[in-house]
This record gives sequence, structure tokens and C-alpha cells, in this order.
Amino acid sequence: MLDRRDILENLADPETYPADMLAYCLKNPDRSAAIFLPILGKAANGTELDALEQLSFYLGLHLLAVLQTPNTFDGVYRLATQQPLLLADLLGEVGLGETFPRVLMRLGSGKATDLWEGFQTNTLDFMIRDAFLRAWTYEALKGQVNAVSAERSLRGFLKSEDAPSPDDPIWSGWLIAIADLGFSELMPLARDAVSSGRILAEDENLTALEFKGFETALTEAQSDTDLPEFLKARGYIPFGESDGDWGNCFVNSPQSHKLS
Repeated sequence: MLDRRDILENLADPETYPADMLAYCLKNPDRSAAIFLPILGKAANGTELDALEQLSFYLGLHLLAVLQTPNTFDGVYRLATQQPLLLADLLGEVGLGETFPRVLMRLGSGKATDLWEGFQTNTLDFMIRDAFLRAWTYEALKGQVNAVSAERSLRGFLKSEDAPSPDDPIWSGWLIAIADLGFSELMPLARDAVSSGRILAEDENLTALEFKGFETALTEAQSDTDLPEFLKARGYIPFGESDGDWGNCFVNSPQSHKLS
């Protein structure tokens, strides 16, 4: 059994892609869980991580996700909703935008209610809320959320008293969710929201461009009957299910970015 420190040091090295160590961790899920689940728990509780724990966290979290380690979703949810600044620091901007949604997709099966609640937490950064929304949309696309319920949730989000302000960037994600789910019945609602300035209250040219993209995406979703291909084309791919995921994960790790 490899020593805990050796594993952490290997995964924390910003210069060398740890192919052998990742393979070892994937082949030894109990060992990986014993090391990285407590680190996730410390972060979720707001406990300070030591230097090695911080630097290895990025790859460690992705290992827990791919291994479907029990209790990982709960830890990630607490970290994202209770320690959002720490999450952003541990994952970095690129990781938060590129792979965090896919980590949630990997972990979020049967967790649609939690994903939606995370999305609705307006005190969180846009990128975290959008990641929750993307994962919730993935669940809905797989049929894990009743279509009527999903449509009602998206409609109700706009009309809620606690709905975000018109200039909140989350509205772009809201439109994307409607389009990808093919909810044409929400087209009039979305059009009115944009034309009235209720959402996307930005530059008029940019707003028009975004809404045109929304209309195009909605049409494509309605005409595409091959769900696996559609999910792939729209980026709904849980982490670990695409070639090159681990290499890209390493390149996008915060320590690699700081090195460059």
C-alpha cells in the first residue's frame, strides 16, 4: 500500500503528469476514499487544508467523482454552498467553469432536488450556480426529472420573488436549459422576458445575439432524436467519460496554471 504522503505529493506536482499514480488510485478505490474523502470533508467544514492537501485536492476530487465514492456528493454540495470562496480557490476559475459541472453530473444521479436548490442559491457565484443548473439539466435530459416538473421549475424561477436581477449572468444559463430541454412552450415567456428587460439587461446587440442563439439551440434540440449524440454535442458529459479527461484535468489544475 502506497504511503499517503507519497500519493499526495505525486498528485500535487505541477510539472509531471501523474499517470501511474492516477491509475493506482483508480484501481484502489478504498485507498483513494480513505485519503481524499477526509480532505473533502475538511474543506466542506471550512477547516484549513495543509499545502499538500490543497495542491492535490483538484485531482483528488475528480478521483472521488469517477470512483463514485459514497458521500462525495454531500461533501461537494456543502463545500460549494457553504464554502464557495474556498471551492473557487481550490478548483481555480478554469476548473470551476470547465470540469466542475461535469463532476456534478457524475455525482448527481438522483440528486435533482439538491442540484436545483444549489442553482437557486443567489448568494453563490454565477459559475457555481451555473454548474448546478447544468447538472440539473443533465438529470432532466436523462428523464430523471419529470418533464412537466422541469418545465414548471424553469417557469417558476423567472416569476419567483427571489429571482435574480435582470443583469445577473445566470439568465444565459436559464435560456440554455430551456433550449436544451426543447421546451418550446416557454419560448413566449423567454421572449417577453428579454424584450421587457426582465432578463439579459445588457447591451442590446449582445442580448439580441444571445436570444438568436437560444432560438437556434431550441430548434436543434427539438429536431435531434439521438440523445447520446445530443448530450455529447451540448457538453453534457460526466467527467471521466471522454478521452483525454485526465490529461485536461491535470493541465487545468490550479497549480499547473500558477506554474505557467
